[in-house]
Amino acid sequence: MSKAKLCPCGSKLEYSNCCQEFINGKKLPQAPEQLMRSRYVAYSLANIEYIQETMQGNALLGFDAEDAQNWAQSVKWLKLEVIRSTILANNHGIVEFIAYYRYQNKKCQLHEVSQFELINQRWYYTGQVS
Repeated sequence: MSKAKLCPCGSKLEYSNCCQEFINGKKLPQAPEQLMRSRYVAYSLANIEYIQETMQGNALLGFDAEDAQNWAQSVKWLKLEVIRSTILANNHGIVEFIAYYRYQNKKCQLHEVSQFELINQRWYYTGQVS
């Protein structure tokens, strides 16, 4: 009997009951943190189509799907740590996280404070908080 696969987002839920439902389009994330976690998993799978379709506004400026694909495939994703997640009153949200990965045999991390916006009942990544 095979053990259920845990979601790479770190939720401790089975992948099939977590980010897979968002990535395959069966459900929409109901909060910025769910979207951010599913985007992390999509990067770990090099699913840039999902990454691009969950972006709006400034996040799309200068986004190069081919570069994103190449980068996602060149790293090994190790762990996601969510530091804080907040939904603001004006249909915006903030998620601070650290994504740990290995690139060219070196351990690296991406520490970001991301902004999200609820547009037509769907959450989107809209860029980094500067």
